[in-house]
Amino acid sequence: MAEPTSRFKPRSRNLLLLALLVIGLYVVVPQIGDFRSSLHLLTRPRGGWPALAVGLTAATYLSAAATYCLLAFKPLKYARTVLVQLAAMFVNRLLPGGIGALGSNFVYLRREGHNSTQAGSMVAINNLLGFAGHSLLLLIILLAYSGHLPAARHMQGRSGFWAGVGIALLAAVLLVLLIRPARQRVTTWGTEVGRQLSTYRQRPWRLPAALLSSMTLTLANVGCLAACAEALGVHLSFLTIFLVFSLGISAGTATPTPGGLGGFEAGLVAGMVAYDVNSAAALAVALLYRLISYWLALLAGGIAFIVCQRRGLLTL
Repeated sequence: MAEPTSRFKPRSRNLLLLALLVIGLYVVVPQIGDFRSSLHLLTRPRGGWPALAVGLTAATYLSAAATYCLLAFKPLKYARTVLVQLAAMFVNRLLPGGIGALGSNFVYLRREGHNSTQAGSMVAINNLLGFAGHSLLLLIILLAYSGHLPAARHMQGRSGFWAGVGIALLAAVLLVLLIRPARQRVTTWGTEVGRQLSTYRQRPWRLPAALLSSMTLTLANVGCLAACAEALGVHLSFLTIFLVFSLGISAGTATPTPGGLGGFEAGLVAGMVAYDVNSAAALAVALLYRLISYWLALLAGGIAFIVCQRRGLLTL
């Protein structure tokens, strides 16, 4: 199943870029002073928290590889799949909206003996499990802590409020631009995924196991953010960190940049500011998290990509 691509008309693309520029200027420029303070905070991380954050980031790739091995219709070598996940992340950082990771995993699965329909469906099911796992964790948290959820005290503050407004506007623009082609894609995707899901009836344990693996990936990401917060003296409950991370994911997904750059950070900062973290500290936590989970991982991913290319793992 080939991955469909969407193309913006030049005028629509220009309007989108203009909206992004306006939002970025309005939200970021007033925070230049906070940015300087944030850089100062980053020079003084506490204890072994950064090392823990690095370890948890590595765990996300182990979980991602485990999910694909569980979903595979043909046996996959785990160590090789971990390497491919790192390489796919590297490609994903160069292309917006996860296109790079989707394409890399598709090619890898095809090389390992899956046909186009199986490979495309596995990539789609993996993404579906990621969304379902995150949503299930959020639902569990909301049910378990109903009545004890932390209240956002400063959502009306200038930074958090306008960052949220900017993200909402961006999401609205994307929705308007993509709604028509999305209908056909969702219908086709749903049909193919439904067919492939039925094939797991003979191995019913694999889907729940893959879901648990995907949930582990989410928890490792949240744990990494929590470790970054502790490293910089920001003390928030794991529940609050999970909610902040969810906001960052939503903002990053709505931002058509490689890895959600800009939108993800804005979502994290807005979420932490809403929970009474000063803007300089919130920005420092977001920067440290991205330094570890994005830029440091990018170096490892680049090496993995070169190795995969030499071994022919990403070529058919």
